[in-house]
Amino acid sequence: PLPAPLLPPNFDGTATAALARELATDFPDRAPGGTSSVRAAQWFRDQIAPYGLPVASDAWTAEIAGRGKVRLVNLWAVAAGQSNDAIVVMAHRDDTGEGPGANDNASGTAALVELARGYAQDSPTGQRVRSAHTIVFLSTDGGSFGGLGAERFAERPPFHVVATINLTGIAGPGPPRITITGDTPRSP
Repeated sequence: PLPAPLLPPNFDGTATAALARELATDFPDRAPGGTSSVRAAQWFRDQIAPYGLPVASDAWTAEIAGRGKVRLVNLWAVAAGQSNDAIVVMAHRDDTGEGPGANDNASGTAALVELARGYAQDSPTGQRVRSAHTIVFLSTDGGSFGGLGAERFAERPPFHVVATINLTGIAGPGPPRITITGDTPRSP
């Protein structure tokens, strides 16, 4: 049997939807290299700040078809666990710039912030939740342009990553879908 969860069931779907609307409305063109892209990165930092989780960043330049050479920035907040082995929960915060990107990927970014809130709060015993693994909340750039931020993070991981959960298109009209994959065969 699985052990009892460390966190109480506290995911706030209403607050998450409001965050997604705010990101999509305030920064409808989050395509890499634009001023709204920079402001959306600051928005992510501002959303994480009240939770006291340290935020780190990695900036680089990449060539994007139709946009030229642009500056990209990955951001991540860390909830330290009992082990240095990390589970990365990620969402790209950029969009194509062709619309507000509510489901590409303001919804995933908002869920990422809400999940970070859960790991930043105190447990029912009054102490901060400390999971078995370190949890990394990764907000990538360039996701709408070939997953550039995810690729960059995978090439230069600052943690020993044992699993990754990618939150993408989670507010779509279709049924939820989970894809399990890995580098070796295994049973889900």
